[in-house]
Amino acid sequence: MLIMGITGHRLNRLDPLSSALVASRLGEVMAAVAIAASQLQAIGPDWFQTSSPDIRLVSALAEGADRLAAAAALDAGFRLDVATPFERSVYEGDFPTDESRTQFQALLASAGTILELPGTRAQEETAYTLAGAAILAVADMLIAVWNGQGSGGRGGTGDTVATALAQGKPVIHIPIVPEQPIRILWPGDGPAGGSWHSAIEPPSRPFDLEGLEQVLAGRLLPPADPAEQRALATFLDEEEKLIVHRIEYPLLLWATGVDKFPKNGWKKEPYRQSTRQWWTPFDAAIGDHIEPRPRDMLEGAYAFADNLASRFAQYFRSGHVINFAFSALAVALALSGLLLPPAFKIGLVGVELLLIGMIVLNTRIGHREAWHQRWLDYRQLAERLRPMRSLKLLGIAQPPNVSAASRTGSLRWIDWYATAIWRQLGLPSGRIDQARIAELLALLQDQEIGPEIRYHQKNAHRMQHVNHRLHQFGSLCFLTTVLLCVGFLFYAALMEKSHTTAIIFSVLTAALPAFGSAAYGLRVQGDFAGSAARSAETAKALAEVRIQLDGCTSLTRAAALGNAAAAVMLVDLAEWRLTYEQRRLEIPG
Repeated sequence: MLIMGITGHRLNRLDPLSSALVASRLGEVMAAVAIAASQLQAIGPDWFQTSSPDIRLVSALAEGADRLAAAAALDAGFRLDVATPFERSVYEGDFPTDESRTQFQALLASAGTILELPGTRAQEETAYTLAGAAILAVADMLIAVWNGQGSGGRGGTGDTVATALAQGKPVIHIPIVPEQPIRILWPGDGPAGGSWHSAIEPPSRPFDLEGLEQVLAGRLLPPADPAEQRALATFLDEEEKLIVHRIEYPLLLWATGVDKFPKNGWKKEPYRQSTRQWWTPFDAAIGDHIEPRPRDMLEGAYAFADNLASRFAQYFRSGHVINFAFSALAVALALSGLLLPPAFKIGLVGVELLLIGMIVLNTRIGHREAWHQRWLDYRQLAERLRPMRSLKLLGIAQPPNVSAASRTGSLRWIDWYATAIWRQLGLPSGRIDQARIAELLALLQDQEIGPEIRYHQKNAHRMQHVNHRLHQFGSLCFLTTVLLCVGFLFYAALMEKSHTTAIIFSVLTAALPAFGSAAYGLRVQGDFAGSAARSAETAKALAEVRIQLDGCTSLTRAAALGNAAAAVMLVDLAEWRLTYEQRRLEIPG
């Protein structure tokens, strides 16, 4: 799927000659886009669902460029979607003649999806800005019929072009005079992508088939980096597994008093079923605002990524638990040989070697199956997908924009996949009026932000509790060691020396610190204290956003706060990822 938006001058800036030129150039652009998309389909058939490209144009259907582009798109066989700044009956007041209104109604009847925004005549500039924002929220690229001059105000063509460039979206600039050729304006991928906050002197390249193919490839194809291609292929080949063989981490949570004993800790519910339980209230609050198919697709994609992330998190964390526990146990077994007859020592050495071998095998399997990387990637993907369910309903909100990109600015497969899901959701349909805005605000507060606040508050308490119990256990081991040492000194000074007693003291004073060190290692690798602190701060920040939603009546403000809440959650995720990237599964030193 490819979604294009259109912005451009109205009839007051397009005389009959320039209108004819623009219509011709729009036809040229649509034909080139169709060819480039088809060639891209042939290059990467594995990344697209249909045999022929699904190309859509989103237009506000204002007189002038909007309608010329809509007609050209329909002639090219593309789908037309419409975002109007007002309710359609109010919007028709923009069109002074019966002919214009008839043309508007005909194009509207050809539209696949119609979104009516809550603009008012008292704030016309804001209404037209809303329409531009709705178009940019879904468009992969923008077509601008533009004289290249500054905008006449908010929501004008120049303003919309500048916003598109600031979002890193390519713009096909169609001048309205024949002396100026069509150009492609695009910052490109990499560190400079999305850095142009003005339409003045944007990066430009000629409009030709080769340049268009490069632009579409950058927007629609996954990263060319072989490592990213392999990671994406691994994700797409993942299978739903309901038996989780590693339950050491749930056992740790039980041992520290955080969770109940995991009687069925190795058995999981089907992915969609487990997700459906807590998406049902959200869906009930949505109603029929978005057609069911894309919403079901989003839920399925999220359920898959979320459950995979949970599975590999349990594998990875259990791997750490087993490594540290077996390391301490190996030390204890080695020392206990001092207390047993020589005949038993060979068996103890064998058991110790077995434990060490299991540690090495556990670590090698974790590395080979990439538990760590798959956990980090799938969790990041899941959290990129989940806020889309509410942001998409707002019509003008942008997708969650904290990127998984590397420090070089190169996009990762996670970015590509999340963008593809957002694209598939398309333009929401229906009418957003003041009553609907109130419903959307309640949805954000009660179904999106509220559950996240409760989750982070609970997680902060759980992680702090685990950290405290492990700290207590480690402290107890070391305190007991100190008391044993002091006791041994008094024993040696006051009583007859015993070789057996000395060995027992030696074994205990060496084994207990080993277990204490294992507890400390689990605290460091698990980052329980850091997780608790981050969750507490995230819950606090989300609570502040939720408070600001009280009394809000503006769709623009609601979308801004919805994006702010998503950004808070994704910043927490970015900090979490940065921390855990340094905590790979290793053999304890």
